[in-house]
Amino acid sequence: MIRKNISLYEEDMKKIKQITEKHEGNLSAAMREIIDFVDFMLRKFGSLEEAKKIERRTKGVCLPSEMLNWFLTYTSECLPDEDAAGSIEEICAIESISDLAEIADIGLPVDIEVDADDDQNPSAVTIRLTGEKMYTEFVAKIMACFLAENRGLAVEDVFRHTAFTKVKMKREGRGESEGDYKKVRDSLIKHFGERHIMMQEILNKPRFWNAMINATVEWGEVQRYKYPKIYR
Repeated sequence: MIRKNISLYEEDMKKIKQITEKHEGNLSAAMREIIDFVDFMLRKFGSLEEAKKIERRTKGVCLPSEMLNWFLTYTSECLPDEDAAGSIEEICAIESISDLAEIADIGLPVDIEVDADDDQNPSAVTIRLTGEKMYTEFVAKIMACFLAENRGLAVEDVFRHTAFTKVKMKREGRGESEGDYKKVRDSLIKHFGERHIMMQEILNKPRFWNAMINATVEWGEVQRYKYPKIYR
């Protein structure tokens, strides 16, 4: 057994109070349990920094890549509801513009660079996302919606390249009037929501649009080609 003297502050003792009480005040036993736990986390996740990200991911969902690609395809050019866009804060603590880069921690293979003229109350923000186009497009849309809702920024322009996506956003007015809100919303629809209005209409009247589409011979043939097992 090796004996070493260590110094702990009062705040440190408060943090390990529950473990110390579990061992009836035996600080050595409490430290051994803490060391075992840290060793487990290091072996499982490689570093404590990676382990710290797990808590933010517990409310997320793991999907097979094929199902994820299906989801991204069918939500392409559709805007999320405001509540859905804001829910990203359940797994990413976004207190400043620079914190937006943490959205990369949701698991998609995307690198994020954020540049803003002010980290707390920006009037101009540029986001560069590097990775597969399908993934960068989705993350760019989520970030743009978040900034529109929480900072009143409108999408000024979107540059789409094979290897990266760049989004430029700026403040429209003071963000308090109905006109400012409309400019922000219209900018999202223009750059990320080309199918949004159409899909909202379909979702609101599913029976009508199902009847319209199923009435065409062409769609029936598509169904038989795409889903052959259903018609055996």
